[in-house]
Amino acid sequence: MSASSLEPRVDVVIGGVQKAGTTALDLVLRKHPAMRMASEKEPHWFDIEENFHPQPRDVREYHALWGDQLATGMCCDSTPSYVWWPSAVQRIHAYNPAMRWIVLLRDPAERAYSHWNMQRNRGNETLSFGEALKAEADRLSARSGTIQRRHSYLSRGFYAQQLNRLFASFPREQVLVILSDRMRSDFAAVIGEVVDFLGLEPHGRIEARNAHEGEYDAPLPAEDRAWLVARYADDIRELEKLLGWDLAAWRT
Repeated sequence: MSASSLEPRVDVVIGGVQKAGTTALDLVLRKHPAMRMASEKEPHWFDIEENFHPQPRDVREYHALWGDQLATGMCCDSTPSYVWWPSAVQRIHAYNPAMRWIVLLRDPAERAYSHWNMQRNRGNETLSFGEALKAEADRLSARSGTIQRRHSYLSRGFYAQQLNRLFASFPREQVLVILSDRMRSDFAAVIGEVVDFLGLEPHGRIEARNAHEGEYDAPLPAEDRAWLVARYADDIRELEKLLGWDLAAWRT
């Protein structure tokens, strides 16, 4: 990944998690005059294996997503799979150890169901939710990154694992973790926290945004939620200790 050490770098990643409000946050930040967002909402530079093997692509191809704006403001990459894709965190650290991370977390069972619903609506999923959960291990054993991203309903919800990996590479003061329910209930306050975390001046009136809210044919089946809660229970307890949050609602 060649580039001059003096070349400007991307400063911020909205690095997780999928289906937790990352698009709404991206849309708000695009309106801030100090922010420079990529021309693509999800560049997927650091979690595409072909970008690094067998030879790394020139990082200037990545920087081209910001055109001539890379040195004119705070540049942000909104790719919510970065925190989940194991090699992405180390690659981002190698690229810019001063990178600031924003990670939104949502009830993992609800997140998984929303992810499945999105893939079903896109025509990428033919299995029922329960069947898809049972098939996930075999699907993720495939070498196809596309299959892994599409059908990682369960695995993306082990947040403590992902944050421990992130904190092993980046100091906590460079990471802002947000509960997506808070962003829904108190959008302006959360955006204020984001702006403060990034060291920006407040700008304009903040209006609540919801993006990509899909319609469900049916609510999350109780038996599937119970199956997920049982599998996430230990990780949720570890996450509570890690962040000092009360996440009892996620365990019921």
